[in-house]
Amino acid sequence: MALVLSKIGESTMEEKRSKFIGFCAPVKSEEEARNLLDKIRCKHSSATHNVYAYNVGSITRFSDDGEPQGTSGMPVLNVFLKKGITNFICVVTRYYGGILLGAGGLVRAYTKAANAALETAGVEEQFSSTIYKVTCDYSQLDKVKYQFNKWRIEILETLFTHQCTLTVRVRDDLAEPFLKGDFYIYKGGKSLD
Repeated sequence: MALVLSKIGESTMEEKRSKFIGFCAPVKSEEEARNLLDKIRCKHSSATHNVYAYNVGSITRFSDDGEPQGTSGMPVLNVFLKKGITNFICVVTRYYGGILLGAGGLVRAYTKAANAALETAGVEEQFSSTIYKVTCDYSQLDKVKYQFNKWRIEILETLFTHQCTLTVRVRDDLAEPFLKGDFYIYKGGKSLD
């Protein structure tokens, strides 16, 4: 199981006249992360800083983009890593407002902007899964569906012939009990309840 962003998240805030725009998105590759970073840099080419952090698999990168070392890129990265989120990019754009924030103020502002973007994106669990086919009699279909719903086994398709054949997606961490028949209401010609 991994925690990932549900969707793209964006936020805007102001801190002592500096404008901070947070952007985060789920990504599947470093190339995708770099492409999104390039788009944000292009969109905000007149910004003072485009600080970023991303993680894809075992690759983690971050940049302070001209801010004092350790005041922006690492704090943005930590927002996501402390929550166990993977496969993301976050870019916080700063338009300087004329007032220095100091090291502590920068850390707080970048952390706050990253958290705000994360909040709008939301987080979900991502599981590896496998597709299976299950067959049951018509009389058992409602019970089978109930059990699968109870165990969060996703029914992708139901085919009706002389029996019912369900195509289901099973999380890999549930595959062993599923294959042993622990979730089946109907198995081997008799009801299991």
